[in-house]
Amino acid sequence: MKPVTEHTFFDGMKDRGIIVGTVVLSKCGHDEGRIYVVVAEHESYLSLSDGDKRSLEEPKRKRRKHVRPLGQLPEAQAWMTSLMELPVPLQSSALRKEIRSFLESHRNISDKNERGDT
Repeated sequence: MKPVTEHTFFDGMKDRGIIVGTVVLSKCGHDEGRIYVVVAEHESYLSLSDGDKRSLEEPKRKRRKHVRPLGQLPEAQAWMTSLMELPVPLQSSALRKEIRSFLESHRNISDKNERGDT
């Protein structure tokens, strides 16, 4: 496995805003439509985990062009560090909760926009 390269936020923006802690949607493949969190970056691949079929221990490798960024987890770097400190059985559960929370918060925002609330 190749070493993880360190990227700054601005380097991530060059790659369509996809950095560690970004929530992404798979655009193609047998997992099309599945939601993941980027847990590591490599030269041309991302390591993705969803806490369900793909744990942090065995992330999915996918090319950057095959995912669409949905948004960034709040305080992603600190959250990822704290996630890695949890016991392995709790990591997947915490990751699933964070993805659910992210999707729920964005669903609420889109509902408000549709109703015209601000």
